[in-house]
Amino acid sequence: MTGLAETPARSSLLEELERHHDKALPRSAVRTALLEGAERHTALARAVALRLHERLAAEARQGSAQRRRALPADRAGGDAWLLRLAGALAHHRNAASALIRAGG
Repeated sequence: MTGLAETPARSSLLEELERHHDKALPRSAVRTALLEGAERHTALARAVALRLHERLAAEARQGSAQRRRALPADRAGGDAWLLRLAGALAHHRNAASALIRAGG
């Protein structure tokens, strides 16, 4: 029986792993077998990382907006917490952009 991408069925992938390993199965190999191949594992891992960076960028954006509202205009430029939030926002936006470019 084959999966969606013409790979062997999940059970046969796991059975093949178990035949080749006497000790505990490598976690990455089990994960790949359960996800029906390395390509799908890579695609799902990339999607999870993208969602994480999107969520963390949104939190940093919201936090920086709240911090800016709380500060007087003359102190916003040198505020360490605001600078940290802006750095986190830039990092997560860049990481998400890199994942999108790599995946598409």
